[in-house]
Amino acid sequence: METMRAYWHDCGVGPGSDAPVDVTLIQAKNIWSDCSPVEGNFLGLIDSLGRTIQFCFTDGVPDHMEDARHLKIVLLDFPIPEKSGSYSRQVSIGEVHKLIDLAFNAAADHLSFPGVNFVPW
Repeated sequence: METMRAYWHDCGVGPGSDAPVDVTLIQAKNIWSDCSPVEGNFLGLIDSLGRTIQFCFTDGVPDHMEDARHLKIVLLDFPIPEKSGSYSRQVSIGEVHKLIDLAFNAAADHLSFPGVNFVPW
């Protein structure tokens, strides 16, 4: 998969899910890397079949922490509106780039991401 459509929220900046933009793998990783690690900030990617994968900070990084890659404060989320829920799991900040790689290679199919569980809304 060469591109996906992306939307994000970085402290109020970024296109909404109603106006996603085409991004390459490198651009998606750069958007995530540039995203402030603040609770509520997120990156969403939409594949060619309209499936969505989201990475959302569920907490912020403490000011005194220099390396936060190990913190499991990112929700990996696959919303499934027709089932009124999501497949999701908590992941570390350091895992997200590999998960973005997987999304570009396998699309936003929750079956390709081990360990996700269905959670009703």
